[in-house]
Amino acid sequence: MEIYIYKLKFKGATHFGDTGIDLENVSEWVNSDTFFSALMNANRILNGRDAVSTLIQAFKEKPPFLISSLFLYHEDNYFLPRPLIDNGISEDLKKELGKELKKLRWLNLKGFLKWLKGRDIMKADIEEMQSLQKDYKNAFTYEIRPRVSLDRVTQNSSIYHAGYIYYKERAGLYGLVAFQDESYIKQFEIMLKALGEVGLGGERAYGCGTFEIDCYDRVSGLFEEVLNMDSNIYTLLSLYHPTKEETMTLREKLKAFDKIRKSGWITTGRYALPLKRKSVGFLIEGSVLSEQPVGCLVDVTPEHDPFGMLDHRIYRYGYAFTAPLRRVK
Repeated sequence: MEIYIYKLKFKGATHFGDTGIDLENVSEWVNSDTFFSALMNANRILNGRDAVSTLIQAFKEKPPFLISSLFLYHEDNYFLPRPLIDNGISEDLKKELGKELKKLRWLNLKGFLKWLKGRDIMKADIEEMQSLQKDYKNAFTYEIRPRVSLDRVTQNSSIYHAGYIYYKERAGLYGLVAFQDESYIKQFEIMLKALGEVGLGGERAYGCGTFEIDCYDRVSGLFEEVLNMDSNIYTLLSLYHPTKEETMTLREKLKAFDKIRKSGWITTGRYALPLKRKSVGFLIEGSVLSEQPVGCLVDVTPEHDPFGMLDHRIYRYGYAFTAPLRRVK
């Protein structure tokens, strides 16, 4: 199994995240399900509906590649979500730094590897991890812009606000992709380039989300160590939706976890439809399990399509990308 890292250098503003009040709620990183859907839309624009249907069928049988969520990089630091388990920290240190530990959300590769090994995390290590939270926040800026919308019937105007993220000069997002079928290595890069032209996230009509691929290479160094380490626990680097079979024994495999429920409007190709997909639950990045999870594609096609707008089923990506990572059947 070949594992690649790719870095995305954004050309301008981005707008990621679920719709909130006045579209102000945005994120500086992207969940794996959102990224996968964006890839499929770019593939449809590039190659047509049949190409996407063929790829979706391949994923339903055995995923040809697995993707992580898109995380932040800033200069030489590549950030990953802190594992939600804390076995490597003494009880005395937990009592002393309880509030500070809860604020640790992101670790660089060195800190992530030390946390995964689960032993001898000292106060100096925690302080170093805390200092890196500032580096994380300094990698981007947040801006709110006013927008004007017109009522289609009355033509009356109303003002709303939208949030945007701008990455600093040496910052952006990166992702990991593991190819179980190496014939997809070039195809994934082509889809990624197409997505860079179309744009990732919302507000694309205003030019948001376009990017260039800064690198596309096999993992090495600390990444290789993280993904191939000998460990009896598995930390999610993507969202994860268990299969029906996995659900039967999931509770006993969970070591530490959190969850999220997601829904939203449907986009197919270049078109946003006035239809909402079914909501679906996921375990989030940083959750820890005692056995490697697999996951699945989730059918979130709405029960009713009153105007006959859909010509295909709607799926959400729920396969697990973990550290360490083993081949998924």
